[in-house]
Amino acid sequence: MDYYQVNFFLSNKVKDFEVDLLKNDLAQAGFDSFVDILDNNFEAYCPSEVFSQDNIQIVINNSLLSDKDSVRYSIKFIKDENWNKTWEETSPSVQFGNFCNIRKSNQSYKQVTYDIIINPEQSFGTANHPTTAMIIEYLSTIDMKGKNVMDMGCGTAVLGILCKKMGADYVECVDIDKWAYNNAISNAQSNNVDICVKLGSSEEMSVNHIFDVFLANINLNILLENIPFYALKIKTGGLLILSGFFEDDINELENTTKQYNLTFYHKVTKNNWALLVLKKI
Repeated sequence: MDYYQVNFFLSNKVKDFEVDLLKNDLAQAGFDSFVDILDNNFEAYCPSEVFSQDNIQIVINNSLLSDKDSVRYSIKFIKDENWNKTWEETSPSVQFGNFCNIRKSNQSYKQVTYDIIINPEQSFGTANHPTTAMIIEYLSTIDMKGKNVMDMGCGTAVLGILCKKMGADYVECVDIDKWAYNNAISNAQSNNVDICVKLGSSEEMSVNHIFDVFLANINLNILLENIPFYALKIKTGGLLILSGFFEDDINELENTTKQYNLTFYHKVTKNNWALLVLKKI
């Protein structure tokens, strides 16, 4: 998948919460990943099929930034075959205490319980993003042995691979993007784990499995649209772990999930991004 990388440069007068609100507005305009650089500078990534330079200026003009006139940005087109180069240049490995490493195959690492190799190629889904990091931190609190796990919108399959290494019995990873599908298979092989990877969306979920743990790190609109399908595939007492949205979206998600016997269990926020855990009753 081709992407546009937009580097934003904001004045030091802009407050942290204003930067978070700007990211929220950009997410609503189609941007699906953000990487903080220094001070108020950050990178934003948008799939080429939904990218519009005009929308960037509209978002800025309609934002709550206190110093809109100082905002500068640069745009770079990243063709799918160049994503590896971008990743190699910009993304470090991530360590979660003694629990796990998420690293590229050419990086050194410290001894931890779970060492995971992720070479993302053309797909997004690394532990550098707050949403993925929050899920990994929460997974460290779960006994995964013998469980059935769904990783919906899996990207690199980093979450599914981790769950399998933690002792999950069956792990299914689904993504609508062909590059992500191929990358998930490659990463599973690099980590010597047996997971089921499928190309598609909710309709591709196995008819033979229901899940103890259902992971979905996807944008808000897709989550809201697919909650009814997710709920059908979760065991009573099972967990639905959602991220990919902002703190301000939690109430909307909770109100929607209540209709499908999913009740609030836990939440975490980081840099205005949110993690919501619900239990099937």
